[in-house]
Amino acid sequence: MEKVVFRNSLDQRLFGILHQGSSGSGLGATIVLCHGMMSAKEGTKQKAFAQVFEESGFSVLRFDFSFCGESEGRFEEITFAQEVDDLRAAVGWVRERGGNPVGLLGSSMGGAVALLYASGDPSIEVLVTLAAVGQPVGIADRMEDLKRKTQEWKDEGYQLGAEGEPGEKFFEDARRQDVLGAARRVSAPLLVLHGGADEVVPVEDARAIHANASGLKSLKVLPGGDHRFTRPEDLEEVLNAARDWFKKYLKV
Repeated sequence: MEKVVFRNSLDQRLFGILHQGSSGSGLGATIVLCHGMMSAKEGTKQKAFAQVFEESGFSVLRFDFSFCGESEGRFEEITFAQEVDDLRAAVGWVRERGGNPVGLLGSSMGGAVALLYASGDPSIEVLVTLAAVGQPVGIADRMEDLKRKTQEWKDEGYQLGAEGEPGEKFFEDARRQDVLGAARRVSAPLLVLHGGADEVVPVEDARAIHANASGLKSLKVLPGGDHRFTRPEDLEEVLNAARDWFKKYLKV
């Protein structure tokens, strides 16, 4: 593993961890991980996916979006649009290091960000979403529930990647984002993974993303799975499903 730093368009430093795959020249086939709103590159799922993908021969970049983890910025300034910009910087950095082809895995808010970004970058070869937000405007309506769940996660001992509360810009930006429209423009093979008992992002978001996607696509709903896939068997199932999807479609 290698600790890396690159900058977004605001000249903020974004920190990441690079897992070098088995390619002999450059990074080769590379997967960029996009964490959720309250998570970071050191999250349990981020580390688990990175390990599984690296063992399968892929290079992997897990990084902190601005306002989260080690990266610069204040959480109160978080928006979908800025995270799309951060992801653009991450993909650009990967390509400069010889990453090709490139796939994305996005979790929760990061899933929406991955779809929004990929809709404008047809060179993204493969896409997997995990408990992804399909209708950002709904986040505003559920923010009180999200704050309650965040406190529960902290009480249970989870290390979250962000502190504070989103500012008004977050809600204004969320109302402008059309994730389902983005899904219609994505041409990469898309795997949509979601827990049937997700208490943060309704499973209907996953079904809407899948229904609107226009390319090769697959939907897998785990009965009883929660937002964080905390049951070991659920986490193993999504790890294996994502790994198999990338092995099938992310090829040099």
